[in-house]
Amino acid sequence: MRFDSIFSAALLLTAALGAQTTTIRGKVEDVQGTANQFFLDGTNITVFSTALDLNAWQGQQALLDVVDVGVPGAPVLRIDAATPTTKVMDMGNLRLGQTKTFEVFAATGSAAFLFMDLTDNSGFAPVPGFGGAWMMGGQPYLLAAGFTTAGVFQTSFTTPNDPGLVGIMVSSQAIVSTQGAWFFSNVDGKTVEN
Repeated sequence: MRFDSIFSAALLLTAALGAQTTTIRGKVEDVQGTANQFFLDGTNITVFSTALDLNAWQGQQALLDVVDVGVPGAPVLRIDAATPTTKVMDMGNLRLGQTKTFEVFAATGSAAFLFMDLTDNSGFAPVPGFGGAWMMGGQPYLLAAGFTTAGVFQTSFTTPNDPGLVGIMVSSQAIVSTQGAWFFSNVDGKTVEN
């Protein structure tokens, strides 16, 4: 199934609705070597706040109330509020030729659809009827799908033993349904290591 047309339509709908507050899952990380410049972990999306000290939120999973103040195709998220929460998506570290477990944490019996992308991620598409926003752009592929058992869905991924992959950023995001309520997980991203 081609997800790019679905998410392109969602981006157009979002643009038509204007700047609105969306609550997303994620964590703030600093841009190394800078003062007070931040991005959303697992993406290249710039974040800033006039209401919060983002230094105090670095590395902490949170529900973030954001407004996209960027331009289409280049989101910039203003964070207006943050509430601590737990991580939903965890992809582990990626090393050439090694198998790692990707995990989605949600209530037992939840449906989880786990997507992966090897490209530069700069999408931000709040989708009406879902909690949060799709942040992986329009070209991801479905890595795995299933149901949580004892609060977790797990799948294995083996990083190809290709030295050309070293240094490439790999991102994942899940779409989860718990008791009929759909939401987007945090994005998790790792750089392929040797």
